[in-house]
Amino acid sequence: LKADKAPDPDGITNEALKFGGYELWKIITKLFNECLEIENIPTQWKQSSTIIIPMKGDREDLKNYRPIALLPTIYKLFTKVLVNRMTRQLDEQQPREQAGFRSGFSTIDHLHVINQILERTRECKIPLCMVFVDYEKAFDSIEINAVINALVRQNIPKKYIRTLLNIDTDCSTSIRLFNNNIAIPINRGVRQGDTISPKLFTAALEDVFRTLGWENRGIMVDGELLTHLRFPDDIVLFAYDVKTVAEMLKELNEASTRVGLRINRAKTQAMKNANVLVKPSS
Repeated sequence: LKADKAPDPDGITNEALKFGGYELWKIITKLFNECLEIENIPTQWKQSSTIIIPMKGDREDLKNYRPIALLPTIYKLFTKVLVNRMTRQLDEQQPREQAGFRSGFSTIDHLHVINQILERTRECKIPLCMVFVDYEKAFDSIEINAVINALVRQNIPKKYIRTLLNIDTDCSTSIRLFNNNIAIPINRGVRQGDTISPKLFTAALEDVFRTLGWENRGIMVDGELLTHLRFPDDIVLFAYDVKTVAEMLKELNEASTRVGLRINRAKTQAMKNANVLVKPSS
C-alpha cells in the first residue's frame, strides 16, 4: 500500500491499514478468507464514487475526460490478494507481444523493437506497413462476460473466477452533479483504479487475439513472424503491404467488437515506408 494517498470514500487511508497492527491484520485476514469461502464480497465494496479527470485535448469535448473510480481501500487490498494469486498463471498465458502490466517486460523494449524494424527495412529496402491502433475507453468498454470467458480459457481456478463474477454483479457508482449524488449501475468494463483491472483486461485482449488466424501474416524478425505489438491496450500491426495490413485491421476490429471494444478511428493511424508499392486507383 502506497503512502500519502487520499482517503477512500469511507475515509480510510492506506496508512491506517498498513500500520494498524497485528490485531487489525488478523481481522482483515479473517474477512478475506470468508470472502473467498463464500466467493463474494460485502455489498458496500461494490459501490464506488466516480470523479472525472480531464485528458489532453478540447475540454469542451466529453470524449477527452476519463472517469476514475474511487474504491474502498479494503476492497482494493482484497483484489490485490486475488491478483497476486493469479498473476503467475495469467502471465504464462501472455505472449511476448504484450509488454504491459508484466514483471520483466517494458513498453520501452517494444519501442526499441519498432526502431530496429524501421532501420532494418530502410537499410535493406524492405516494404513495411504499420497501423497504430487505439481503443476508445478500453477499460470501460470490455464486456464482463468476455473477461470471465478469458479467465476460464486461461485456466484460472474456478473459485477465483466465481468470486470475480460475483464481484462484478450488481455494482454501481455515484457521480456528484449539481450538488446531487446520482447512482449509476455498472454493467460492463473493468474498474479504473482497481488493482486487478489491468490483468483482467490483458487476459481478455489475449483472448481476442487468439481468435485471429494470423499464422501467415506479419513480417519476419530474426527468423520469426511478428504480426503486432501491444502497449498494453494500444496495438501496432505489421505487414509488408497495404492490403494485408488493412485486412488485419478489419479482422481485429471485428474480433474486438464482439467483446465490446471499439477502435478509435480518430486516433488510429497508418504509416508505410518508401518501399511499399501502392497500385494506382483505376
